Amino acid sequence: MVINNNISSSISPHFSSVSCDLCSSANIQETIEGYVCGDCGIVLEIQKLQYDRHYNDDILQYAILGTTQIGTKGERQKSPNSVKLEYLNLIHSIKDRFKSIQEKVKMEIRRIFNCLNLPGSYQRIVFKRVKDIWKQLRPGTKYRNIEKLVPIVLYYTLRLENICIRRLKLLEVSKISKKEFNDFSLQVLKFIPEYQERNRQEYITHKILEITESFKLGMPFFYQSKKIMHKLWEQIKNTKDDVIAGLVTSISALCSYKKVVNIFSICKRLGIKMSTIQFQVKKRIFEQLNIDGFVSLVRSSDLLKEVMRELGLLEAKEKVKDTQNNIVQILLGNANQVFNHHNGTDYYFFAVRDVQNNPVLMMLKIHHPLMIFEPIKRSEAQISELFAIEHLVFFKGKDPPLCEA
Repeated sequence: MVINNNISSSISPHFSSVSCDLCSSANIQETIEGYVCGDCGIVLEIQKLQYDRHYNDDILQYAILGTTQIGTKGERQKSPNSVKLEYLNLIHSIKDRFKSIQEKVKMEIRRIFNCLNLPGSYQRIVFKRVKDIWKQLRPGTKYRNIEKLVPIVLYYTLRLENICIRRLKLLEVSKISKKEFNDFSLQVLKFIPEYQERNRQEYITHKILEITESFKLGMPFFYQSKKIMHKLWEQIKNTKDDVIAGLVTSISALCSYKKVVNIFSICKRLGIKMSTIQFQVKKRIFEQLNIDGFVSLVRSSDLLKEVMRELGLLEAKEKVKDTQNNIVQILLGNANQVFNHHNGTDYYFFAVRDVQNNPVLMMLKIHHPLMIFEPIKRSEAQISELFAIEHLVFFKGKDPPLCEA
């Protein structure tokens, strides 16, 4: 490329310094092929250069300058490429809408977690599941609404992770009604097939622990309720998890903690009705075991306690309580006490009854090592022993044969 030194980078026919290389004529014309001499008609060796400024008044707005500007709606319609521009605009708006939906999902999940004081480590799991289900839902359905979809997916996702969450509290802080929640639950479960195969007993155990800690009932209540659940699982498994948790904790409360907590408080805590528990006790226990006499949950508490005792579901201390008052000390003769410095042991005899109500003779020996004056060779175990309990067994001697009538 040959460019004269006196030619500017923006060449125009208005410059008089441009001349023909052959005839030196100044009649230079600008054509598509380049600069042409108007007198002799040859094409000059000077190439046609073009300089575009960054901000040109002549440039059109609908020209695609980037991913964020494709012109106004009116300019796109006037453009010869209006169909292509509308398609690009549609793609651009869909991408922005999906990003905005993701931000709304994150904000809604974060808000519910803060209101219910849930562990924040599960927010990412809930977000991923909501995003996947939202893509599979049919466009136009009302459950594509983030405020309705997030609470339902959050509820079943946390239950799948064995995180206790109360549905009533969730509905209070969400913008979805109870009817909408129940109607859409079956559809959501189609997208969570592993929910049907989850470990239900583990989740119910967490609910039992929640009841135990809420009413400060202690670990004996927890273990007793858990034992009832495992024993009666085949009879009570065909119902909701919260109902099962309320059933086993109500049975434990009626049998052992009647004066500490009432059934109404347990049902209120779990969000179920007391009549539901009464129906379950009557249907799953009394009717399946063919036991008559059930009147109501409270009036038949003593009968329910007897049934649980026969099934071996009550703790051993419940059976020992009635026998603790039957301990009798036996005084053997009227002999005077004799001081013997070689034997510093006191003997006490007691007659008690065991769990099966059989008489048992026990002997209590109390050692007094301070009364031993002479050194006697004893083992360290004997010296450190302060008392000992022995179970005495007497064998019946030979008796004459009994004559049968």
